[in-house]
Amino acid sequence: MTTDPLSAAALAELRQAELARREERRIARESGAIPALRARRRDGLARRAEPIGGGIPDGHEPTPAHVEPTPRMSLSARATAALERAAAEAGNISFVDLALVRAGRAADPEAALSEDVFTLLSDTTPLSALRHLVELAACGLPVLGENQRTRAEAICSGRLPAPAVDPDEVDAWQLHLEAVEAFGHATLSTAAWQRLVECLPLPVVDDLIDRGSLQRHSATHTWPTQSHRVRYVTARLSPDHLDDAELEALDWEDEECRRILGSGGGVHAIDGQHDQWSLRSALLAGDVSVLDDAEAFPDHMPEGLADLVSSLQEVRRGGPVGRQLGQDRSLFGILEDCLPGGILVSGRTDFHYWAGTRRMHRLLDDVHWALACAPDRLQEAVRATTQQALAVRNEESRGMAGKADREARAVQAYLCFLDAGPNDKDRFDRGIGLLEDVLKRGGSRRGGVDGEERRHMASLSELLHSLRRASKPQAVVNPYLALCVENASTEWRQGWRDLRGQAAPEQLEYVNGAKDRVQRIETARRLGREPETVYVLPLNERFLWVPGVRNQELQPDPQPLERRTGASSEEERQWTAEEAAREIIGLCAAGSRNDR
Repeated sequence: MTTDPLSAAALAELRQAELARREERRIARESGAIPALRARRRDGLARRAEPIGGGIPDGHEPTPAHVEPTPRMSLSARATAALERAAAEAGNISFVDLALVRAGRAADPEAALSEDVFTLLSDTTPLSALRHLVELAACGLPVLGENQRTRAEAICSGRLPAPAVDPDEVDAWQLHLEAVEAFGHATLSTAAWQRLVECLPLPVVDDLIDRGSLQRHSATHTWPTQSHRVRYVTARLSPDHLDDAELEALDWEDEECRRILGSGGGVHAIDGQHDQWSLRSALLAGDVSVLDDAEAFPDHMPEGLADLVSSLQEVRRGGPVGRQLGQDRSLFGILEDCLPGGILVSGRTDFHYWAGTRRMHRLLDDVHWALACAPDRLQEAVRATTQQALAVRNEESRGMAGKADREARAVQAYLCFLDAGPNDKDRFDRGIGLLEDVLKRGGSRRGGVDGEERRHMASLSELLHSLRRASKPQAVVNPYLALCVENASTEWRQGWRDLRGQAAPEQLEYVNGAKDRVQRIETARRLGREPETVYVLPLNERFLWVPGVRNQELQPDPQPLERRTGASSEEERQWTAEEAAREIIGLCAAGSRNDR
């Protein structure tokens, strides 16, 4: 049997209408507008069971019971649609009909509906709830007070006012305004920054530091409350203001090791394995052998330290000292330790002039030792010293190059007299000429020398002139140097005893003669007399000192603590907005209950 399509469509429409009617009556039963089904059935049975005498009089039909229409609050289509969107997000589709029915039966329908709305939105996030409340308020529902509505609209639109500078009360709204201002690089009071540091999620505080909003000038170390979080922020902004106990509380090992090196202490390798700090410590102590064991190096080093170690390894293998390294005065001592022993120091950087001059004076000490103890090795020692002197000679008159050139001239002149015979006038003149060439130039502006160094060179020149006239080229012109000690050293007696034990018998007269000269010089000084002139070397002792310059790779400045939190989540970034929304909703919900 077939069914007419038109009849089938009509039947379907009737079914839908019936289902809608049943749903409406179900809602009415749940709201109490009409009795439940079982109650009506019991009433019907009771009426059928009544005795005949109590029944309906003959000739009268029963009057059907009058059912009052279900009271229902009336809303505009816009408000109803807004309410339905809120119910959909809360997952309660049937809320609208039920709420409108309950509101219709209440003495104050709007207040009743508002209370139901707050209950509905309590299961959603505060920001989502606040957006729905703003929309409902725009439709005319009294869900937000005037002041709270202004705040709610500002949060939802993002057009926030500036925070109060000195608020009487600090609530979630004030904190949210301060947080937004902070991310906008605004200037905030110290009290506002303290609140943000203590209250915001720590990843968000780290975001403010990374963005440059919270900076060193905030002086977090001066804040009255020094909590663990404040100390962490201080470590990220100005670590030099933390004391050792605070470093330990933060478990900040890198800064602790940096301070140990800065105070002259040492950091040791663990089980032969270096970290970046023990490697720095070894190099600062002059233990360049650590460069030979690459397997003991840490797996990860700062880029600058790794580059420096690689360059030092190349020098230690005999490679050249590049210009960048050679001009870095903070590395002079370590570079000198890395140079292979016995090589000629030759180059045109400040390091080469400095290290070459130092080596030249050490070789001159070998010359004096050979004079006293090994005459057969004297010429070899003189030749090595002369070669090194020639290597540092240059045409510059200023800076370290000029100082090295003058030191080399003074040593060469000294060797000319030390190695000349009584009638070797050419060597005498050549030695004196090495000094006079500088003195004739005049002051430093004209390529000469000024001040104490000029007076020193003039004194040496006069001494050599006097020796030339007296034909005493091999006289002991500096007895301190002859005893293998520094000029005017108080250790000359120990030097004399050491040489006397090593010198050949024929050289004892030379050694004892140097000792006698020193004694005459010291006696004259004690008596206040002018001591005899000696050939004082070096010309400028300070030039030979290891520069007291701190290298930034080996002894770095305090570095801010690296961030210890991960990237902030959206929830953490919206925390102040959520709290402000929760505060607004709570105040409005409490007001709605009070109105009821």
